[in-house]
Amino acid sequence: MKINNRLNEIQEYHFKKIEDIKENLIKSGKDILDLSIGDPDLPVNNDIVNELISATNKKKFNMYPPYEGIKELKTAIIKYYREVFGVKLELDEVLVLIGSKEGINNIIPAVCNIGDYVVVPNPCYQVYVTSPKLWGAIPYKVPILGKNKYLPILSNIPENIVKKSKLFIINYPNNPTGAEGNEEFYKEIVSFCNKRDIILVNDSAYIEIVNSGKRPVSLLQYDKEKTSIEIGTFSKTFNMTGFRIGYAVGNSKVINALLKIKSNVDSGQFMPIQYAAAKALSLDRNIIEKNKKIYDERRNCAKNILKSKNIKFYDSEAAFYIWCNVPKNYTTTEFCEKLINDYGIIVTPGNSFGDVSNTYFRISLTRDIKLIEKYLCKIQQF
Repeated sequence: MKINNRLNEIQEYHFKKIEDIKENLIKSGKDILDLSIGDPDLPVNNDIVNELISATNKKKFNMYPPYEGIKELKTAIIKYYREVFGVKLELDEVLVLIGSKEGINNIIPAVCNIGDYVVVPNPCYQVYVTSPKLWGAIPYKVPILGKNKYLPILSNIPENIVKKSKLFIINYPNNPTGAEGNEEFYKEIVSFCNKRDIILVNDSAYIEIVNSGKRPVSLLQYDKEKTSIEIGTFSKTFNMTGFRIGYAVGNSKVINALLKIKSNVDSGQFMPIQYAAAKALSLDRNIIEKNKKIYDERRNCAKNILKSKNIKFYDSEAAFYIWCNVPKNYTTTEFCEKLINDYGIIVTPGNSFGDVSNTYFRISLTRDIKLIEKYLCKIQQF
């Protein structure tokens, strides 16, 4: 039987492998703590859940939703961007997604021809690499390094690659490093892409997961002409990973192209979920601040323990990850296996995020602080 030969270049999704390992360990009776996947353990606000339920009483709730998303959610996103970021959006500059992952995948055929290049960071969320391959585009991986605060050095991208590139994907706050974008960087990369007719996309999944007291930052604050796209999700901010609801905002021409892809491959997200997402955006922002403080406490706790164990890490203040250096004389695979076998801790090997990360691993802070403290304290000093 013949299948798509592009799949030959794509491995099984790394979190599927980790989930299989986890299930086998549980079956064997091993006491474990999973600090691998970024799936928040915090509860969904009751008002969101109640809105989801009450929306099933609306007429036609079970019918196909509008491809571009219900107007109530789109206007809520517009209000959110205006009030939080000072960015003005129109309805044709907003598109509702079935989670941000769908938008990242579908923007490839919306923008790229077969053989076009897509510039992506390395390390990165590997969907940025696999989606171009699935659609016949070519990912070009730009190393991002701790000495440059995990921001890409644009001048290092070869000019022949730049000329063939249609899309540049960035991700700030960053997964896996927790690095943040800033005004100087955003202005630089917007200008870089505009001059070269490259569409810039920021995957802003962790936009609200920054140190408490800090205001979140949007790429669109520094793109006055709205030539770029920002893809967001309700998964991390509102603990709604299983709801599969997100959005794309920005350049109306790109949004329309993305909508054309969507209308041919899906029928939009279940309307009650969209109403629940709109409700989430209407909640008091103190709820978000409370969640941020919880992650602050977990982050500080984990950092202090790692320091005591002589495990180095990037001192980030965003996302809910800690990007750690593997101790001397270990590869990422060897050390992650040691954490599982000796201490019952599952983390994500650095090479899950790219070929420059064999000396790193990622800790996800999506478990209770008492569990994080209990398990990390078991680790020997290196």
